[in-house]
Amino acid sequence: MKQEIKDIAVELAVRTAPAGGIAWYSQISWTAFLTGVLVVLQILYLVRKWWREESEWGVKLRRWAEGKFTKPGDLT
Repeated sequence: MKQEIKDIAVELAVRTAPAGGIAWYSQISWTAFLTGVLVVLQILYLVRKWWREESEWGVKLRRWAEGKFTKPGDLT
């Protein structure tokens, strides 16, 4: 009986090890993917922010928001 239990435990370990490896690899892949998405979102946010701060249109919009323009026609 002891040998049968040992054989069952060995077979169970051998057959479930690859499944555990696939789950580990899948988790690493999702982590890498979500990290990549976060990096892309941060890059897009910074590009948008820099464009709004440095472009001529962005500077005019900032001046208007600060109240330096009194009428909408001053934005053009």
